[in-house]
Amino acid sequence: MKKETVEQRRIEILEATCDVIIERGFAGTRVADVAKRLGVSNSLIHYHFASKEELLAAAFEHYANKDLADMQRDSASAPTAVAKLWRLIESYVPEGSDDVEWMLWIDAWGEALRNPKMKPISQELDAQSIAVFEKVLRAGNESGEFHCVHPRESATRISGLIDGLAVQYAAHEGVLKRKEFIRLMRQLAAAETGLSPDDIRDSRRSAKTSNGSNKQIDDDAPRPASLATDFDLRQLLTMYADAMSRSDVDAVMLYFTEDAVISVNAHSFSTTEQIRQNFAEQFSGGELIIEVPLVTAFFADEGNGTAYGNMTIERRHAKAGSKPVIDLVRGIDTYRRTSTGWRCNHRQRTTI
Repeated sequence: MKKETVEQRRIEILEATCDVIIERGFAGTRVADVAKRLGVSNSLIHYHFASKEELLAAAFEHYANKDLADMQRDSASAPTAVAKLWRLIESYVPEGSDDVEWMLWIDAWGEALRNPKMKPISQELDAQSIAVFEKVLRAGNESGEFHCVHPRESATRISGLIDGLAVQYAAHEGVLKRKEFIRLMRQLAAAETGLSPDDIRDSRRSAKTSNGSNKQIDDDAPRPASLATDFDLRQLLTMYADAMSRSDVDAVMLYFTEDAVISVNAHSFSTTEQIRQNFAEQFSGGELIIEVPLVTAFFADEGNGTAYGNMTIERRHAKAGSKPVIDLVRGIDTYRRTSTGWRCNHRQRTTI
């Protein structure tokens, strides 16, 4: 109990010190100011912290770690790597020129030049910030959402641009508007991940309207797929067409999610077993089946990890030695990003 009480008192001192720093700055904060804020003696502060420099460094570390932990929790709760990245960027970008968190960070960088106890803490916190972005970028590579060649370097550039622009934004009112700040961050994040700037967002996050009610952000309409997603979907479709030409049911099934639903003309198949049986029946007659996409346009909501393709397909099927039958088919394949890449979870096709 005594140990817990000592730790609680230490936290109270650190939080009070942060409040004073925000009001007075690092240079203007005295131990006496913190003691007065808590209604205790200077000696009690010095019981926990040997010097003012140690107190200021510990207070900044306490505040910054809480800040980083909050941002990581918010980012981790996002459904996709794109949304995680956007939440981090949103969290880092100052809310305004009077953003107290950024006032503390900017002041701390200056203090680190003079306070030897602050310098290693500031360096470590900067390294942690970069590591948070790097982790998300690597996760995006693994899920297939990003094509980020050097995650560590990309994370450093993203973190560095935020830091540099934040100084202009917070310290020089009117030089940079937040909307422009966000636009620049979207551009950089897109360049580092192989996406388009419009893809860097979190369309599932709710926003508060002026009357306080929850409203889903209305910019979640799919846009033309990014180059990276377009490539992945076309490759997936090519592998499916190859499997069809080889009458390979197992390979065909890799195109679909386990909960996929297929609707072809008037027939619907809503279970994996039904879908597999449908393709097995198509192949059982010994016909060669070739599907050639004539026109395909892919659209994606990168933040939600969903996409669809509008398709016009030439379908050729014939038995050996017989003249092929050619059909034109129009359809829409809907996709969902999974842990193993993009997969089709709904198909609707109609023979013209």
